[in-house]
Amino acid sequence: MILNRYLLLEFLKPFSFCTLIFALVITMGHLFDRMEVFIRSRIPAGQVILYLSAMLPLWIIQALPICTLIAGVLVVGNLCQSGEMSCLRSSGISSRRILIPLFAFGAFLTASTFILGDTLMPRATNFARTLYRREVDKMGNQKAVWSDIIAIARDHRRISAKRLDLEKSEMEGVSVETYGDRMNLRQELTAKKAEWQAKTGWIFYDGTLRLFSKGGDEIIEEEAFGMAQITLPETPGDLVPMQILPEELSSRELKAYIKKINDLGIPALTERVQFHLKFAFPFTHLLVLAVGIPIAFNTTATGGGRGKKSFSRMKSLALALAVVLFYFMLIAFGQAMGESRNFPPWLGVWLANAAFFVLGLVLMRRIN
Repeated sequence: MILNRYLLLEFLKPFSFCTLIFALVITMGHLFDRMEVFIRSRIPAGQVILYLSAMLPLWIIQALPICTLIAGVLVVGNLCQSGEMSCLRSSGISSRRILIPLFAFGAFLTASTFILGDTLMPRATNFARTLYRREVDKMGNQKAVWSDIIAIARDHRRISAKRLDLEKSEMEGVSVETYGDRMNLRQELTAKKAEWQAKTGWIFYDGTLRLFSKGGDEIIEEEAFGMAQITLPETPGDLVPMQILPEELSSRELKAYIKKINDLGIPALTERVQFHLKFAFPFTHLLVLAVGIPIAFNTTATGGGRGKKSFSRMKSLALALAVVLFYFMLIAFGQAMGESRNFPPWLGVWLANAAFFVLGLVLMRRIN
């Protein structure tokens, strides 16, 4: 128990310091990046502080794995450099036994990240972004004109427009795509303008109607029109873009949202990727420890070169950070592949975890 408390205390020192530094740097960077916007919009200082505070859980959760890596590498590197690791080994304590408290805390961080990322973080992020939209972007109920909208409609339709005017009940640069049961494009209507009237519905002007083959890859009929009426159940208000993003939803809410989109016949690839990421990302804490700690075991008392004691420790930390940077690149690659249909969403998300789980096992087995 004495050893466990000592290792956890040594781990918590750099971990807490890194978390604090990351929180300050990210918050101040975000503040300076949007300072001009806040001043121009005359946002009170209290509202700015409230917005930054509400965004902080999201930023901290994203930065915590790096803090875990730095703390783990520094603790093990210090033990090796000071000779404490050799003393513990000579006392009959194995290297793997020494690492148990660190991985236990990594498991605690994994559970905490998932719980907070599924409860506090979505609520706080939604509150912060709603506050920003209302106070800065002025995107409350009073906003009448929207640009570059994309809306998921009923009957397997997707509606997009360059401009949506709620006061005039009209759209400009309109496209209405209708999909089949297998997500194949069956019909596409494009028009320069569309007007909505309570009695007649939507009327489209100066456009083209295209019919596609069953596979959706070939136009079998195309007809230009000056005026056309297509029955759409959506009113102009229904086409206002949804302002909820995946990170603003819990896993249960995101799952329900995915089902809603799928029921409309639209593939929710991005949302499905984000859903699996909610479960895969928390394991990053254990994976970075499994990869970073074996690298830190290479730290020597002499520093590895020219008697500079800090050389080997910093080299180990730099190498561990480079490896974990590759891990995050692999996560981004998997997300892109999952969203582009090249991989199933679950495979794209868990690809990085699987690769680093194997790498971590190999490196941990090499610790003697």
